[in-house]
Amino acid sequence: MVNIFLCGDLNDTSVSQALISALPQYGGVRYSGPNRVSEYGSSPEYFLYEYEKLPEIGLKRGMVLFKNGFPPQKPLPCPPGFLYVLESKNVNAAALLKGSEATAVTCGTSPKDTLSIAGLEDGTATLSLQRTLNTLDGQVLEPHDFNAKFNTLISPHQLLMVCAALLIAGVDSFKEYNL
Repeated sequence: MVNIFLCGDLNDTSVSQALISALPQYGGVRYSGPNRVSEYGSSPEYFLYEYEKLPEIGLKRGMVLFKNGFPPQKPLPCPPGFLYVLESKNVNAAALLKGSEATAVTCGTSPKDTLSIAGLEDGTATLSLQRTLNTLDGQVLEPHDFNAKFNTLISPHQLLMVCAALLIAGVDSFKEYNL
């Protein structure tokens, strides 16, 4: 099971809803968040935990996705088997990771970001992996462009977070992602 921690403002459910919508197509998801535990899909391959702040993590591997509404937090030990995803403008998440040995995956529109949106049209997007990325299962992904298709309105933040999660989980990006 792939562990995904989603951290930030609990009133902002946009990223969790986008993940809950997309992940059942890639093996299903078990969700644990404020006041709710649910399962989507027949055989969950993903466990999505939602918190306001990053909890102390005692698991061996997974990923942490930081919402843009992540509040300031005192640094915690960052488990080495985790990847940390944040938009480059997320100063609170960046401050939390600063000085740690955490592997950060930045998302945004800058050439310095690991993952960026190269093109966006009605119902489709082209994304660019601009840096080499090691997935949780040890695959090495070289920089390349890939496509995502979506049927509902999705923000750039939602798009980047979901695609980053799928990449890190090892979902084949040479096949179009369906969000």
